[in-house]
Amino acid sequence: MTARRTASRAGTAAALNHARARRPATLGLLGAMMSHPTVSAAPAHRADLRRCAEWLAGRLRGMGLDAVAVRPGRVAPVVTAEWLHRPGAPVLLIYGHYDVQPAGPRDAWATDPFRAVVDGRYVYGRGASDDKGQLTAHLAAVEAWLTAGGGPPLNLRLVLDGEEEIGSPTLLHGLRDRGRVPEYLCADLVVVSDTRMRDERTPVLVSGLRGSLAARLEVTGPAVELHAGAFGGAVAEPARVLSELVASLHDPDGLVAVPGFYDDVRPPTAAERGQLARDGPSAGELLAPTGVATGHGEPGYSPFERTTIRPAVVVTGLSTSGTARSAIPARAAAGLSVRLVPGQRPAAVARSLRAHLAERTPRTVRARLVVLAGCPPYTLAPRSAAVDAVSRACARGFGRTPVLLPSGGSIPFVSAYADMCGTEVLLLGFGLPDDGIHAANERFLLPNLYRGTEACVELYAELGRSCETRAPRARTHRAPVTR
Repeated sequence: MTARRTASRAGTAAALNHARARRPATLGLLGAMMSHPTVSAAPAHRADLRRCAEWLAGRLRGMGLDAVAVRPGRVAPVVTAEWLHRPGAPVLLIYGHYDVQPAGPRDAWATDPFRAVVDGRYVYGRGASDDKGQLTAHLAAVEAWLTAGGGPPLNLRLVLDGEEEIGSPTLLHGLRDRGRVPEYLCADLVVVSDTRMRDERTPVLVSGLRGSLAARLEVTGPAVELHAGAFGGAVAEPARVLSELVASLHDPDGLVAVPGFYDDVRPPTAAERGQLARDGPSAGELLAPTGVATGHGEPGYSPFERTTIRPAVVVTGLSTSGTARSAIPARAAAGLSVRLVPGQRPAAVARSLRAHLAERTPRTVRARLVVLAGCPPYTLAPRSAAVDAVSRACARGFGRTPVLLPSGGSIPFVSAYADMCGTEVLLLGFGLPDDGIHAANERFLLPNLYRGTEACVELYAELGRSCETRAPRARTHRAPVTR
Protein backbone atom coordinates (compact mmCIF):
# COMPACT_ATOMS: atom_id res chain seq x y z
CA MET A 1 0.00 0.00 0.00
CA THR A 2 1.42 3.41 -0.98
CA ALA A 3 2.07 6.12 1.58
CA ARG A 4 -0.53 8.25 -0.19
CA ARG A 5 -3.16 5.53 0.14
CA THR A 6 -2.34 5.01 3.83
CA ALA A 7 -2.65 8.75 4.43
CA SER A 8 -5.94 8.78 2.53
CA ARG A 9 -7.45 6.03 4.71
CA ALA A 10 -6.34 7.82 7.86
CA GLY A 11 -7.78 11.06 6.51
CA THR A 12 -11.07 9.34 5.69
CA ALA A 13 -11.40 8.01 9.22
CA ALA A 14 -10.66 11.43 10.70
CA ALA A 15 -13.12 13.15 8.36
CA LEU A 16 -15.85 10.62 9.20
CA ASN A 17 -15.34 11.08 12.93
CA HIS A 18 -15.52 14.84 12.48
CA ALA A 19 -18.71 14.61 10.41
CA ARG A 20 -20.39 12.40 13.00
CA ALA A 21 -19.47 14.73 15.83
CA ARG A 22 -20.77 17.71 13.84
CA ARG A 23 -24.23 16.38 13.00
CA PRO A 24 -26.01 19.14 14.99
CA ALA A 25 -23.95 21.72 13.12
CA THR A 26 -24.82 20.07 9.81
CA LEU A 27 -28.52 20.34 10.63
CA GLY A 28 -27.95 23.96 11.65
CA LEU A 29 -26.27 24.64 8.29
CA LEU A 30 -29.28 23.21 6.47
CA GLY A 31 -31.71 25.21 8.60
CA ALA A 32 -29.82 28.44 7.95
CA MET A 33 -29.84 27.81 4.20
CA MET A 34 -33.56 27.02 4.21
CA SER A 35 -34.34 30.30 5.98
CA HIS A 36 -33.48 32.16 2.76
CA PRO A 37 -36.57 32.25 0.48
CA THR A 38 -34.54 31.72 -2.67
CA VAL A 39 -37.32 31.48 -5.26
CA SER A 40 -35.56 32.10 -8.57
CA ALA A 41 -38.83 32.26 -10.55
CA ALA A 42 -40.12 35.24 -8.52
CA PRO A 43 -38.58 38.70 -9.14
CA ALA A 44 -39.60 39.71 -5.61
CA HIS A 45 -36.96 37.31 -4.23
CA ARG A 46 -33.93 38.66 -6.14
CA ALA A 47 -32.52 40.25 -2.97
CA ASP A 48 -33.08 37.01 -1.02
CA LEU A 49 -31.10 35.08 -3.65
CA ARG A 50 -28.25 37.58 -3.45
CA ARG A 51 -28.19 37.43 0.35
CA CYS A 52 -28.11 33.63 0.31
CA ALA A 53 -25.29 33.64 -2.23
CA GLU A 54 -23.21 35.99 -0.08
CA TRP A 55 -23.95 33.87 3.00
CA LEU A 56 -22.91 30.69 1.18
CA ALA A 57 -19.70 32.35 0.02
CA GLY A 58 -18.89 33.22 3.61
CA ARG A 59 -19.44 29.62 4.69
CA LEU A 60 -17.20 28.32 1.91
CA ARG A 61 -14.42 30.70 2.90
CA GLY A 62 -14.80 29.58 6.50
CA MET A 63 -14.30 25.97 5.42
CA GLY A 64 -10.93 26.83 3.93
CA LEU A 65 -11.86 26.83 0.25
CA ASP A 66 -10.00 29.10 -2.13
CA ALA A 67 -11.03 31.49 -4.92
CA VAL A 68 -14.54 31.85 -3.53
CA ALA A 69 -16.59 34.06 -5.83
CA VAL A 70 -20.17 35.29 -6.12
CA ARG A 71 -20.61 35.55 -9.87
CA PRO A 72 -23.45 37.74 -11.15
CA GLY A 73 -26.22 35.86 -12.92
CA ARG A 74 -29.14 36.74 -15.12
CA VAL A 75 -31.47 36.25 -12.16
CA ALA A 76 -29.35 34.98 -9.28
CA PRO A 77 -25.62 34.63 -8.57
CA VAL A 78 -23.55 31.51 -9.10
CA VAL A 79 -21.27 30.80 -6.14
CA THR A 80 -17.97 29.09 -6.98
CA ALA A 81 -14.97 27.91 -4.99
CA GLU A 82 -12.04 25.53 -5.35
CA TRP A 83 -9.40 23.55 -3.50
CA LEU A 84 -6.55 22.61 -5.85
CA HIS A 85 -3.82 21.35 -3.52
CA ARG A 86 -3.17 17.91 -5.07
CA PRO A 87 -0.80 18.48 -7.98
CA GLY A 88 -1.42 16.01 -10.79
CA ALA A 89 -4.63 14.67 -9.25
CA PRO A 90 -7.93 14.99 -11.13
CA VAL A 91 -10.45 17.71 -10.39
CA LEU A 92 -13.88 16.77 -9.05
CA LEU A 93 -16.64 19.31 -9.65
CA ILE A 94 -19.42 19.30 -7.03
CA TYR A 95 -22.60 20.88 -8.41
CA GLY A 96 -25.71 21.78 -6.44
CA HIS A 97 -28.34 24.51 -6.39
CA TYR A 98 -29.61 26.80 -3.68
CA ASP A 99 -32.70 28.15 -5.45
CA VAL A 100 -36.12 26.62 -4.86
CA GLN A 101 -39.59 26.43 -6.34
CA PRO A 102 -42.31 28.84 -5.15
CA ALA A 103 -43.96 27.72 -1.93
CA GLY A 104 -47.51 28.06 -3.24
CA PRO A 105 -50.49 28.80 -0.97
CA ARG A 106 -49.46 29.31 2.64
CA ASP A 107 -52.51 27.47 3.96
CA ALA A 108 -51.36 24.29 2.18
CA TRP A 109 -48.35 24.11 4.53
CA ALA A 110 -48.48 22.81 8.08
CA THR A 111 -45.50 25.03 8.95
CA ASP A 112 -43.76 28.14 7.62
CA PRO A 113 -42.26 26.97 4.28
CA PHE A 114 -39.13 29.06 4.80
CA ARG A 115 -38.33 27.92 8.31
CA ALA A 116 -36.78 24.49 8.85
CA VAL A 117 -38.96 22.50 11.23
CA VAL A 118 -37.81 19.14 12.59
CA ASP A 119 -40.63 16.72 13.27
CA GLY A 120 -39.58 13.19 14.13
CA ARG A 121 -37.14 11.86 11.54
CA TYR A 122 -37.76 14.64 9.01
CA VAL A 123 -36.95 18.29 8.47
CA TYR A 124 -39.76 20.17 6.73
CA GLY A 125 -39.63 23.27 4.54
CA ARG A 126 -39.17 24.45 0.97
CA GLY A 127 -35.85 23.20 -0.40
CA ALA A 128 -35.40 20.59 2.34
CA SER A 129 -34.89 17.88 -0.29
CA ASP A 130 -34.59 19.89 -3.52
CA ASP A 131 -31.77 20.68 -3.23
CA LYS A 132 -30.62 22.30 0.01
CA GLY A 133 -30.59 19.12 2.10
CA GLN A 134 -28.65 17.15 -0.50
CA LEU A 135 -26.26 20.04 -1.10
CA THR A 136 -25.67 20.34 2.67
CA ALA A 137 -24.41 16.73 2.74
CA HIS A 138 -21.64 17.68 0.31
CA LEU A 139 -20.78 20.90 2.13
CA ALA A 140 -20.52 19.01 5.42
CA ALA A 141 -18.30 16.36 3.80
CA VAL A 142 -16.00 19.00 2.30
CA GLU A 143 -15.77 20.76 5.66
CA ALA A 144 -14.94 17.45 7.38
CA TRP A 145 -12.12 16.70 4.93
CA LEU A 146 -10.61 20.18 5.10
CA THR A 147 -10.89 20.52 8.88
CA ALA A 148 -9.97 17.03 10.07
CA GLY A 149 -8.89 14.89 7.12
CA GLY A 150 -5.96 16.89 5.83
CA GLY A 151 -7.79 17.55 2.58
CA PRO A 152 -9.27 15.00 0.17
CA PRO A 153 -6.97 12.96 -2.11
CA LEU A 154 -8.17 14.83 -5.19
CA ASN A 155 -8.86 18.42 -6.18
CA LEU A 156 -12.25 20.07 -5.77
CA ARG A 157 -14.31 22.69 -7.51
CA LEU A 158 -17.73 23.72 -6.20
CA VAL A 159 -20.50 25.34 -8.23
CA LEU A 160 -23.64 26.41 -6.37
CA ASP A 161 -26.31 27.46 -8.84
CA GLY A 162 -29.01 30.00 -8.01
CA GLU A 163 -30.96 29.43 -11.21
CA GLU A 164 -31.40 25.65 -11.58
CA GLU A 165 -35.15 25.81 -11.13
CA ILE A 166 -35.41 28.18 -14.12
CA GLY A 167 -33.05 26.26 -16.41
CA SER A 168 -29.60 27.52 -15.29
CA PRO A 169 -29.38 30.30 -17.92
CA THR A 170 -26.18 31.83 -16.56
CA LEU A 171 -24.23 28.57 -16.42
CA LEU A 172 -25.51 27.40 -19.79
CA HIS A 173 -24.49 30.71 -21.35
CA GLY A 174 -21.07 30.35 -19.71
CA LEU A 175 -20.65 26.90 -21.21
CA ARG A 176 -21.55 28.07 -24.69
CA ASP A 177 -19.65 31.37 -24.67
CA ARG A 178 -16.99 31.35 -27.41
CA GLY A 179 -16.94 27.58 -27.44
CA ARG A 180 -14.84 27.42 -24.27
CA VAL A 181 -15.59 26.09 -20.82
CA PRO A 182 -14.79 28.70 -18.12
CA GLU A 183 -11.93 27.73 -15.86
CA TYR A 184 -14.20 27.55 -12.81
CA LEU A 185 -16.20 24.81 -14.56
CA CYS A 186 -13.26 22.73 -15.81
CA ALA A 187 -13.15 19.30 -14.20
CA ASP A 188 -12.35 15.67 -14.90
CA LEU A 189 -15.43 14.35 -13.14
CA VAL A 190 -18.70 15.79 -11.81
CA VAL A 191 -20.85 14.69 -8.89
CA VAL A 192 -24.41 15.92 -8.33
CA SER A 193 -26.80 15.08 -5.51
CA ASP A 194 -30.22 16.25 -6.67
CA THR A 195 -32.02 12.96 -7.26
CA ARG A 196 -33.82 10.28 -5.26
CA MET A 197 -33.00 6.98 -3.62
CA ARG A 198 -34.93 3.76 -4.25
CA ASP A 199 -36.00 3.79 -0.60
CA GLU A 200 -34.50 5.13 2.60
CA ARG A 201 -31.82 2.44 2.75
CA THR A 202 -31.09 1.84 -0.95
CA PRO A 203 -29.10 4.47 -2.84
CA VAL A 204 -29.46 4.95 -6.58
CA LEU A 205 -26.74 5.89 -9.04
CA VAL A 206 -28.73 7.49 -11.84
CA SER A 207 -28.02 5.84 -15.17
CA GLY A 208 -29.62 8.61 -17.18
CA LEU A 209 -31.72 11.76 -17.15
CA ARG A 210 -34.43 12.70 -19.58
CA GLY A 211 -33.87 15.87 -21.56
CA SER A 212 -36.41 18.66 -21.51
CA LEU A 213 -38.06 21.30 -23.62
CA ALA A 214 -39.97 24.01 -21.76
CA ALA A 215 -42.37 25.94 -23.98
CA ARG A 216 -45.39 28.21 -23.91
CA LEU A 217 -48.17 27.91 -26.46
CA GLU A 218 -49.84 31.28 -26.97
CA VAL A 219 -53.10 31.86 -28.87
CA THR A 220 -54.24 35.41 -29.68
CA GLY A 221 -57.62 36.41 -31.06
CA PRO A 222 -59.49 39.72 -30.88
CA ALA A 223 -57.60 42.91 -30.12
CA VAL A 224 -59.49 43.38 -26.86
CA GLU A 225 -61.74 41.34 -24.61
CA LEU A 226 -65.25 41.12 -26.00
CA HIS A 227 -68.64 40.77 -24.33
CA ALA A 228 -69.75 37.16 -24.70
CA GLY A 229 -73.36 38.18 -25.25
CA ALA A 230 -72.55 40.67 -27.99
CA PHE A 231 -69.93 38.64 -29.83
CA GLY A 232 -70.22 35.02 -28.68
CA GLY A 233 -70.71 32.82 -31.74
CA ALA A 234 -69.33 35.47 -34.13
CA VAL A 235 -65.61 35.37 -33.31
CA ALA A 236 -63.14 32.58 -32.56
CA GLU A 237 -62.36 32.23 -28.86
CA PRO A 238 -58.64 31.84 -28.07
CA ALA A 239 -59.41 29.73 -25.00
CA ARG A 240 -61.43 27.22 -27.04
CA VAL A 241 -58.83 27.06 -29.81
CA LEU A 242 -56.08 26.59 -27.22
CA SER A 243 -58.04 23.73 -25.66
CA GLU A 244 -58.39 22.04 -29.04
CA LEU A 245 -54.67 22.46 -29.81
CA VAL A 246 -53.67 21.07 -26.42
CA ALA A 247 -56.05 18.14 -26.84
CA SER A 248 -54.51 17.37 -30.25
CA LEU A 249 -51.12 16.63 -28.65
CA HIS A 250 -52.24 13.17 -27.49
CA ASP A 251 -54.46 10.42 -28.75
CA PRO A 252 -57.17 8.99 -26.45
CA ASP A 253 -54.80 6.29 -25.15
CA GLY A 254 -52.13 8.77 -24.02
CA LEU A 255 -49.72 8.36 -26.94
CA VAL A 256 -48.19 11.63 -28.17
CA ALA A 257 -49.94 12.38 -31.47
CA VAL A 258 -47.36 14.79 -32.91
CA PRO A 259 -46.04 13.42 -36.24
CA GLY A 260 -42.35 12.58 -36.02
CA PHE A 261 -42.22 12.81 -32.21
CA TYR A 262 -41.06 9.21 -31.77
CA ASP A 263 -38.86 9.02 -34.90
CA ASP A 264 -35.55 9.21 -33.00
CA VAL A 265 -36.62 7.26 -29.90
CA ARG A 266 -34.74 4.00 -29.43
CA PRO A 267 -36.95 1.18 -28.14
CA PRO A 268 -35.65 -0.40 -24.91
CA THR A 269 -34.28 -3.92 -25.06
CA ALA A 270 -35.85 -6.81 -23.21
CA ALA A 271 -32.85 -6.87 -20.86
CA GLU A 272 -33.24 -3.17 -20.05
CA ARG A 273 -36.93 -3.58 -19.34
CA GLY A 274 -36.25 -6.61 -17.19
CA GLN A 275 -33.73 -4.69 -15.09
CA LEU A 276 -36.16 -1.79 -14.58
CA ALA A 277 -38.92 -4.19 -13.54
CA ARG A 278 -36.57 -5.92 -11.09
CA ASP A 279 -34.90 -2.89 -9.48
CA GLY A 280 -37.37 -0.07 -10.05
CA PRO A 281 -40.57 0.79 -8.16
CA SER A 282 -43.81 -1.02 -8.88
CA ALA A 283 -46.80 0.86 -10.26
CA GLY A 284 -48.28 1.04 -6.79
CA GLU A 285 -45.08 2.37 -5.24
CA LEU A 286 -44.59 5.00 -7.93
CA LEU A 287 -48.17 6.23 -7.87
CA ALA A 288 -48.59 6.17 -4.08
CA PRO A 289 -47.48 9.81 -3.53
CA THR A 290 -49.85 11.01 -6.29
CA GLY A 291 -53.10 10.02 -4.65
CA VAL A 292 -54.32 8.30 -7.83
CA ALA A 293 -54.78 4.55 -8.11
CA THR A 294 -54.45 4.10 -11.86
CA GLY A 295 -51.75 5.46 -14.11
CA HIS A 296 -52.15 6.94 -17.59
CA GLY A 297 -49.80 7.30 -20.52
CA GLU A 298 -48.16 5.55 -23.43
CA PRO A 299 -49.69 2.07 -23.87
CA GLY A 300 -47.45 -0.96 -23.43
CA TYR A 301 -45.17 0.56 -20.79
CA SER A 302 -45.23 0.53 -17.00
CA PRO A 303 -45.59 3.81 -15.07
CA PHE A 304 -41.88 3.71 -14.15
CA GLU A 305 -40.89 3.16 -17.78
CA ARG A 306 -43.17 5.98 -18.89
CA THR A 307 -41.51 8.37 -16.45
CA THR A 308 -37.89 7.43 -17.17
CA ILE A 309 -37.11 5.82 -20.53
CA ARG A 310 -40.05 7.09 -22.60
CA PRO A 311 -40.69 10.67 -23.75
CA ALA A 312 -43.70 12.68 -22.67
CA VAL A 313 -45.55 15.90 -23.40
CA VAL A 314 -46.99 17.37 -20.19
CA VAL A 315 -49.39 20.30 -19.92
CA THR A 316 -48.28 22.28 -16.87
CA GLY A 317 -50.69 25.22 -16.96
CA LEU A 318 -53.61 26.94 -18.70
CA SER A 319 -54.38 30.63 -18.49
CA THR A 320 -56.29 33.41 -20.23
CA SER A 321 -56.31 37.18 -20.20
CA GLY A 322 -59.96 37.12 -19.16
CA THR A 323 -61.03 39.25 -16.22
CA ALA A 324 -64.80 38.73 -16.29
CA ARG A 325 -67.06 35.70 -16.48
CA SER A 326 -69.01 37.06 -19.44
CA ALA A 327 -66.02 38.16 -21.53
CA ILE A 328 -64.25 36.42 -24.40
CA PRO A 329 -60.52 36.56 -23.49
CA ALA A 330 -58.24 38.09 -26.13
CA ARG A 331 -55.43 35.70 -25.28
CA ALA A 332 -54.93 32.20 -23.91
CA ALA A 333 -51.77 30.25 -23.14
CA ALA A 334 -50.62 26.80 -22.08
CA GLY A 335 -47.38 25.76 -20.44
CA LEU A 336 -45.76 22.66 -21.92
CA SER A 337 -43.01 20.51 -20.42
CA VAL A 338 -41.66 17.99 -22.91
CA ARG A 339 -39.42 15.23 -21.56
CA LEU A 340 -36.96 13.71 -24.03
CA VAL A 341 -35.06 10.42 -24.15
CA PRO A 342 -31.77 9.46 -25.85
CA GLY A 343 -31.91 10.14 -29.56
CA GLN A 344 -34.22 13.13 -29.24
CA ARG A 345 -32.93 16.70 -29.46
CA PRO A 346 -34.83 19.73 -28.15
CA ALA A 347 -34.58 21.69 -31.42
CA ALA A 348 -35.90 18.83 -33.55
CA VAL A 349 -38.82 18.19 -31.20
CA ALA A 350 -39.66 21.91 -31.17
CA ARG A 351 -39.83 21.86 -34.98
CA SER A 352 -42.22 18.88 -34.91
CA LEU A 353 -44.45 20.61 -32.36
CA ARG A 354 -44.56 23.85 -34.35
CA ALA A 355 -45.49 22.03 -37.55
CA HIS A 356 -48.21 20.05 -35.76
CA LEU A 357 -49.72 23.15 -34.15
CA ALA A 358 -49.49 25.31 -37.29
CA GLU A 359 -51.42 22.73 -39.29
CA ARG A 360 -54.25 22.75 -36.73
CA THR A 361 -54.50 26.47 -35.99
CA PRO A 362 -57.51 28.11 -37.67
CA ARG A 363 -56.99 31.34 -39.60
CA THR A 364 -59.27 33.19 -37.22
CA VAL A 365 -56.58 33.29 -34.49
CA ARG A 366 -52.81 33.48 -34.23
CA ALA A 367 -50.78 30.83 -32.39
CA ARG A 368 -47.10 30.61 -31.61
CA LEU A 369 -44.91 28.22 -29.65
CA VAL A 370 -42.32 30.05 -27.53
CA VAL A 371 -39.40 27.87 -26.47
CA LEU A 372 -38.25 28.93 -23.01
CA ALA A 373 -35.46 26.43 -22.35
CA GLY A 374 -34.20 23.02 -23.37
CA CYS A 375 -31.56 20.46 -22.61
CA PRO A 376 -30.59 17.10 -24.13
CA PRO A 377 -30.88 13.75 -22.30
CA TYR A 378 -27.92 12.39 -20.35
CA THR A 379 -26.71 8.78 -20.18
CA LEU A 380 -24.06 7.44 -17.80
CA ALA A 381 -21.53 4.87 -18.97
CA PRO A 382 -22.43 1.99 -16.61
CA ARG A 383 -18.91 0.62 -16.28
CA SER A 384 -16.04 2.82 -15.13
CA ALA A 385 -13.65 3.32 -12.24
CA ALA A 386 -15.83 6.18 -11.01
CA VAL A 387 -18.95 4.00 -10.94
CA ASP A 388 -17.03 1.40 -8.95
CA ALA A 389 -15.92 4.14 -6.55
CA VAL A 390 -19.54 5.18 -5.99
CA SER A 391 -20.45 1.57 -5.27
CA ARG A 392 -17.77 1.24 -2.61
CA ALA A 393 -18.62 4.59 -1.03
CA CYS A 394 -22.32 3.73 -0.76
CA ALA A 395 -21.52 0.33 0.70
CA ARG A 396 -19.78 2.13 3.56
CA GLY A 397 -22.08 5.14 3.89
CA PHE A 398 -25.43 3.34 3.49
CA GLY A 399 -24.51 -0.30 4.04
CA ARG A 400 -25.65 -1.15 0.48
CA THR A 401 -24.30 -0.74 -3.00
CA PRO A 402 -26.44 1.47 -5.23
CA VAL A 403 -28.79 0.24 -7.91
CA LEU A 404 -28.46 1.73 -11.39
CA LEU A 405 -31.78 3.32 -12.40
CA PRO A 406 -32.77 6.13 -14.77
CA SER A 407 -34.46 9.29 -13.54
CA GLY A 408 -37.35 10.96 -15.29
CA GLY A 409 -36.22 14.43 -14.28
CA SER A 410 -33.93 16.85 -16.06
CA ILE A 411 -30.99 18.87 -14.75
CA PRO A 412 -30.08 21.34 -17.51
CA PHE A 413 -26.52 21.98 -16.33
CA VAL A 414 -25.74 18.25 -16.12
CA SER A 415 -27.05 17.45 -19.58
CA ALA A 416 -25.40 20.46 -21.22
CA TYR A 417 -22.07 19.91 -19.44
CA ALA A 418 -21.88 16.23 -20.35
CA ASP A 419 -23.04 16.89 -23.89
CA MET A 420 -20.46 19.60 -24.45
CA CYS A 421 -17.49 18.26 -22.51
CA GLY A 422 -17.94 14.50 -22.65
CA THR A 423 -17.34 14.46 -18.89
CA GLU A 424 -18.70 11.71 -16.67
CA VAL A 425 -21.39 12.98 -14.29
CA LEU A 426 -22.23 10.93 -11.20
CA LEU A 427 -25.80 11.52 -10.03
CA LEU A 428 -26.02 10.19 -6.50
CA GLY A 429 -29.02 11.58 -4.65
CA PHE A 430 -30.21 11.33 -1.06
CA GLY A 431 -33.85 12.35 -1.47
CA LEU A 432 -36.83 10.00 -1.31
CA PRO A 433 -39.78 9.53 -3.67
CA ASP A 434 -42.23 10.84 -1.06
CA ASP A 435 -40.26 13.97 -0.10
CA GLY A 436 -42.87 16.14 -1.82
CA ILE A 437 -40.47 18.25 -3.84
CA HIS A 438 -42.16 21.18 -5.59
CA ALA A 439 -45.21 20.60 -3.37
CA ALA A 440 -46.41 21.76 0.04
CA ASN A 441 -44.83 20.24 3.14
CA GLU A 442 -41.62 19.24 1.37
CA ARG A 443 -39.37 17.23 3.66
CA PHE A 444 -35.99 15.49 3.93
CA LEU A 445 -35.12 12.41 6.00
CA LEU A 446 -32.54 13.37 8.62
CA PRO A 447 -30.82 9.95 8.74
CA ASN A 448 -30.13 10.34 5.02
CA LEU A 449 -28.66 13.80 5.59
CA TYR A 450 -26.10 12.17 7.89
CA ARG A 451 -25.62 8.99 5.87
CA GLY A 452 -25.33 11.12 2.75
CA THR A 453 -22.60 13.20 4.37
CA GLU A 454 -20.64 10.06 5.24
CA ALA A 455 -21.15 8.65 1.75
CA CYS A 456 -19.72 11.89 0.31
CA VAL A 457 -16.71 11.67 2.61
CA GLU A 458 -16.13 8.11 1.41
CA LEU A 459 -16.78 9.03 -2.22
CA TYR A 460 -14.08 11.70 -2.36
CA ALA A 461 -11.64 9.21 -0.87
CA GLU A 462 -12.64 6.41 -3.26
CA LEU A 463 -12.42 8.65 -6.30
CA GLY A 464 -8.99 9.80 -5.17
CA ARG A 465 -7.80 6.24 -4.68
CA SER A 466 -9.27 5.02 -7.97
CA CYS A 467 -7.32 7.72 -9.79
CA GLU A 468 -3.95 6.44 -8.51
CA THR A 469 -3.84 3.72 -11.12
CA ARG A 470 -4.90 5.74 -14.12
CA ALA A 471 -3.64 8.92 -15.70
CA PRO A 472 -5.83 11.97 -15.11
CA ARG A 473 -7.94 12.81 -18.12
CA ALA A 474 -6.71 15.77 -20.10
CA ARG A 475 -8.33 19.04 -19.10
CA THR A 476 -9.54 19.83 -22.59
CA HIS A 477 -13.09 20.37 -23.61
CA ARG A 478 -14.56 20.26 -27.06
CA ALA A 479 -16.45 23.23 -28.39
CA PRO A 480 -20.24 23.01 -28.40
CA VAL A 481 -21.83 21.50 -31.47
CA THR A 482 -24.42 23.61 -33.19
CA ARG A 483 -27.56 21.64 -33.84
